[in-house]
Amino acid sequence: MTSPSNTTMEDLKTLILAVDSKVNKFNEKLDTIENKFSNLVQEVKQDVKQVKLEVSETGQALKELRQDHDELQRGVEAMELNVQSLEVEKFESMRQSFETDMKNLKEKQLLLEKHDRKYNALVYGMPEKSDENIWKVIDDLMINYLKMEKPKAESFPFANAHRIPAMQNSGEKKRPNPIIIRFIHYADKELFLSHGSHLAGMNIRIVDDLPPCMKEAQNELAKIA
Repeated sequence: MTSPSNTTMEDLKTLILAVDSKVNKFNEKLDTIENKFSNLVQEVKQDVKQVKLEVSETGQALKELRQDHDELQRGVEAMELNVQSLEVEKFESMRQSFETDMKNLKEKQLLLEKHDRKYNALVYGMPEKSDENIWKVIDDLMINYLKMEKPKAESFPFANAHRIPAMQNSGEKKRPNPIIIRFIHYADKELFLSHGSHLAGMNIRIVDDLPPCMKEAQNELAKIA
C-alpha cells in the first residue's frame, strides 16, 4: 500500500509538470501572437511608409503641375501681349499706309486738276454789264488793257469763256464777277498772261487758274510778301 506522502508528491509533481506544460504552450502561443503582432506592426509601418511616399510623390506631382500651370499662364499672357502689340503695330502700319495712299491720291488729284486747268486763265475786275457779249469784253481787255495788236487778239482761238458768280461781302460795292477763259493752245495763254504788266495800277488782274488749295497757298504767300 502506497503511503500518503508518496502519493502527494507524485500528484504534485504531475500537477507541476502539467502546469509547466501549459505555461510552455502559453508562452509558445504568446510568442506566436507576439510574432504576428510584430509582423503586423512591420506591415503597418511599411504601409505607412508607402503611403507617405505616395503622398510625397503626389505632392511633388501637384507642385510640378502647379508650376507647369503657372508657366503656361505666363506664356498665355505673354502671347496675349504679343498679339495685342502685333495688332497695334498692324493697325498703325495700316493707318500709315492708308494716310500715305490718301496723300498720294490727293497729290495725283491735285496734279490732274492742275493739268485740267492748265489752259485756263482768270480775269478779275473787268467791268461787267448785264447785257454784255463776253467775246467783245475779252477783245476789249486784250486790245485796250493788255495792249495787244488787234489782228493778234482777234486771231486767238478760245475753247470757252464765261463769268463765274463770285461771293460778295455784305455792305460793300458789288464787284464784277471774274471771267474764266479756256484757251485751245497753251502758248496763247502764256502770251495772254505775259501782257499782264500793262495792268499795273489798275483794278484788273489776270492769273493762272489753279486748284483752290493752291490758290489759298498763293494768297497766303502774297500776304506774307
